[in-house]
Amino acid sequence: MNLDAENRVVLNVGGIRHETYKATLKKIPATRLSRLTEALANYDPVLNEYFFDRHPGVFAQILNYYRSGKLHYPTDVCGPLFEEELEFWGLDSNQVEPCCWMTYTQHRDTKETLAVLDQLDLDTEKPSDEEIAVKFGMEEEFKNGTLSCWQKVKPKMWALFDEPYSSTPAKLPYIATM
Repeated sequence: MNLDAENRVVLNVGGIRHETYKATLKKIPATRLSRLTEALANYDPVLNEYFFDRHPGVFAQILNYYRSGKLHYPTDVCGPLFEEELEFWGLDSNQVEPCCWMTYTQHRDTKETLAVLDQLDLDTEKPSDEEIAVKFGMEEEFKNGTLSCWQKVKPKMWALFDEPYSSTPAKLPYIATM
């Protein structure tokens, strides 16, 4: 058998065959691909290949990472899928190249923003005018009906900037600051 053929390995990922050298897979230690042996259940001795039922498009980027040392984010898949594949192959998501980092992490930022918005209880009962007057120390003026224009506007201004769940307009500065 040819020495070159002995050093090659065939990886069938999601029906797409990828061929590389064993030495290439050893470049990144402590990963699934660096620990391939013919004793593994996913090795087919008849076809002389390893089969993984995983996303073949993402795997092309992963194999390229072993070859080049640069991990790029495939733009045709969503971030959580890419993260799931990296985890399966035992790779660190922090190794994504700077040119792809913003695209790759965009889904995380969106997910965090949505989580914050979900935490804002939109069905919360708004405090009554009397409760607001008590909160701002204007209960006497409220009871007497002598609230000045500023005393009426002040709680609304406060809610706009300090209570992001108080109204739809109040959510806008909150989201903008995120």
